[in-house]
Amino acid sequence: MKGFVYLIKKGDLYGIGRVKDIDTLKRDLKPDQIIKSLALEHPESLEVRLYRRYKKTRLPGSGYFKLSARQLRDCKKQLSNKGNIPRSLAAEFSISFTGATAIFFLCFFLLNYLNVEFLSRTAFALVISSIPFWLLLFSGNFGGYETNDLPLFSSWANRTKALIAAALITLLSYLIFDWSLRLSL
Repeated sequence: MKGFVYLIKKGDLYGIGRVKDIDTLKRDLKPDQIIKSLALEHPESLEVRLYRRYKKTRLPGSGYFKLSARQLRDCKKQLSNKGNIPRSLAAEFSISFTGATAIFFLCFFLLNYLNVEFLSRTAFALVISSIPFWLLLFSGNFGGYETNDLPLFSSWANRTKALIAAALITLLSYLIFDWSLRLSL
């Protein structure tokens, strides 16, 4: 659902949240100032990442924060094109895929250095490289946000993709290892 992530000032507090349109924000919250807003296809993921980033200054159970000048500059940066926080939940799967690929090659070359047979080396590297997907399945994220700040079931798409990827990689690893055992007999 398309919407906006915003940073507002209300009194001495700053508010971070999401709305479908800016007019609703002005009408409902009546902020002193709208400092920054960013239009996104799925604004909830950036919102919860910002909540996590500034959780030490967050007023409990609200979207209001007591931000320092440095934190305010950083939040403005994150709501611009220069931000480095992933802006979608799909980024978690991409992180898992990148991690799995790096782990596979690292294990493969390490086992090659230890002179492990090719098929066994491939099978072991595959099973170890499935770990990021298993972690994503059970944790739901890699620490970029609190899943309880997200709407119910919003991380299930990532968890389902992680389950499919982890199961397929583990199954492939088993089949390759079984094949290597049969060839060695």
